[in-house]
Amino acid sequence: MKRLGFITLALFIATIPAANITLDRVGLVDVPGLGPVASGVVWVGLAFVLRDVSQLLLGRWWTLPAVIVGGLLSWWLATPFLAVASGAAFATSELLDWAIYTPLAESGRFTTGVIVSGWAGSFLDSAVFLWIAFGSLHGWWQLSVVKIVVLMVITPVAALVRSRLAVPGNGLDPAGA
Repeated sequence: MKRLGFITLALFIATIPAANITLDRVGLVDVPGLGPVASGVVWVGLAFVLRDVSQLLLGRWWTLPAVIVGGLLSWWLATPFLAVASGAAFATSELLDWAIYTPLAESGRFTTGVIVSGWAGSFLDSAVFLWIAFGSLHGWWQLSVVKIVVLMVITPVAALVRSRLAVPGNGLDPAGA
């Protein structure tokens, strides 16, 4: 289980520079019904789910340092400008995740925790990123919607992984999925 946790954590870390590299190289993409949206946003929706699975498997104290590592990789691989904005956004949404996901997951409501913290994180992350990167909240709701769509598509996979890991004696109650 620890091995899967470290794989999930590495994937979570990778989503941070992936989001910034994609935005840096592709820019905005036109999403039907939403208009132009930052191209790296899909990675962020995936990151929220990977973050919660990492926390489930390794504990929450692994996820905040992961944000720092991801931000440093973004600084090096993408641009410092985007790295600062996304690092602040990820760190802020990570703290919110601790406040929402952690107590829900600890009370056996893993999937609810992933969804509720992901929705809240989508709104906060989008606002912080846009404000720091561009000094505006223009496009905030469009970014949030794309993140939530990705979150809703990926969450059942995370719930399935969690249920497969739920065996007697490992602390993961399949009834709490």
